[in-house]
Amino acid sequence: MPFPLSPSELEKEVKTLFSFGLAGNAKDFHSWIQMEVFRKFKDVPSTSLESVQELLDHLKENGDILTNPLDPREYTLSEKSTFKRKVGNAEKYVILGALHYNPMQYVRARLDYFLKMNQVEEELRMDLCIATVEAVENAAKYGDGLNVEIDYQIDKSKLFTISMVNTVKDFNLEDDIQRGKFSSTATLMRGMMVMQKLFDAVDLEIIDNRRQAFLKASRKLA
Repeated sequence: MPFPLSPSELEKEVKTLFSFGLAGNAKDFHSWIQMEVFRKFKDVPSTSLESVQELLDHLKENGDILTNPLDPREYTLSEKSTFKRKVGNAEKYVILGALHYNPMQYVRARLDYFLKMNQVEEELRMDLCIATVEAVENAAKYGDGLNVEIDYQIDKSKLFTISMVNTVKDFNLEDDIQRGKFSSTATLMRGMMVMQKLFDAVDLEIIDNRRQAFLKASRKLA
């Protein structure tokens, strides 16, 4: 049963999201708050989209966040934000793979911020984000909607590596084709092609009796 978040609890959740470098509109942050709360407490908050929008507007007035000049609906950290945290050369976190939580935008924004803080040039950041979003989309479409473990780092040789683990739904390729779902299989293959083009190396393996997908990819940054 949904439960309310107090104004201070809501503000804490939003500040934490921004500290990860996330950027998005009010609907994105509303989805991410639901995801984080459900992941921690196995229940969804009854927080409204309007209350999230009001809080974002308030934080903007205080100067901790600002809107994107190209899209005034998108909010991002300001350079002088008190929410900023120190970013190292590795990050590991868990998201929920259900599409209604918008996990693709979550990972894209968080990864881009991580790469930016590690002085990775914009064009390379874009390539890595596009490739990673394809991996997250596959995990969301073919996974069970629950935990997706994400781990990435940049080592001393400037090699970026990322690994992703999630549980996959039961499916049979032959049955999918017969039921006219070949387009979904084509989507999976398209995503793999994009990843193979933008990463230097990609390895996808179904493990644990074909119920768990393990993806590992890497790209040299210099």
